Amino acid sequence: MLRIIGILIPVIILVIYLSISGAILDFIDYAILGISTFTNKISYFGLFQDENIEIRILSILVPMTIVTMAIILIISKFVKKENKEIQNILTIFIYSLSIIVVMYPISDKIHFLIGSFIAIIGLAYIICLLVKKIYNKINYEKKYKLYKIVSLLVWLGIFVWITTTGVNNIYKYVKIEKNIKIPHYKNIEVWEELTDKINSIDNYILTKEKEGKSVYILDAEAAIYMIPLDKYNKDYDMFLKGNIGKEGEEGQIQKIRQKKENEIYLIRNKNIKANWQTPLKVTQYIRDNLDKTGEIETYEIYK
Repeated sequence: MLRIIGILIPVIILVIYLSISGAILDFIDYAILGISTFTNKISYFGLFQDENIEIRILSILVPMTIVTMAIILIISKFVKKENKEIQNILTIFIYSLSIIVVMYPISDKIHFLIGSFIAIIGLAYIICLLVKKIYNKINYEKKYKLYKIVSLLVWLGIFVWITTTGVNNIYKYVKIEKNIKIPHYKNIEVWEELTDKINSIDNYILTKEKEGKSVYILDAEAAIYMIPLDKYNKDYDMFLKGNIGKEGEEGQIQKIRQKKENEIYLIRNKNIKANWQTPLKVTQYIRDNLDKTGEIETYEIYK
């Protein structure tokens, strides 16, 4: 009961905030109903061929861990065995299932690591229980020596890993040339080519705004250019399938049809590969129905 109350408190606060701000309908549209517009998918089986061996191993161990926890819980029900360890496994199992849904429909490395986080904790806990069971069967003298040796090796390994990783990351960060000119990107590594591109596109947007025009970038990288300008263009700043509401691409086309003549659209040059989640029906509609007036950097300009 306490867990349910703990879960409900932030949910209720979020609902109240969304209601007061008038964003509740948009939240439902984009975060719930809009999921149906995820037409692009990445299969879970693709993780088995990932370039990182850690991901390949975990992609096998995670489902095995969830199945193992389920089997343990089923057996404990049949034998009517209830203890602290079983309760812990039940809790981890429930939370594992609740978060693992983020892997669908895009089971790439990032979504996998987020969705499998609790299951990985479950894996560590099961291993801990097995080691504890073996450890308890060893006689006291050997147990004490084994405990000291294993503890030393584990903590030494953790210390070396944290130290080397930390020193390496600090060295890389200190060594790289960091941005100090582009607003909101201070002390972040921004390579020179991207800096020039941001300045070029942002200057173009500001120039057009002085002429009374609005510029929208329909691309996965749109936010890169809008952040320094302190601008937010709802559907366009993360222009990806699944992020544009329940009406999907057709809904965006309808919105563009209703736009005024003083609005300009930038879409990625057709000779440059688009992001795999780009709503291509929308960009094609722009090419077929709007007037191309030029190009800037990697974008075609339409009005």
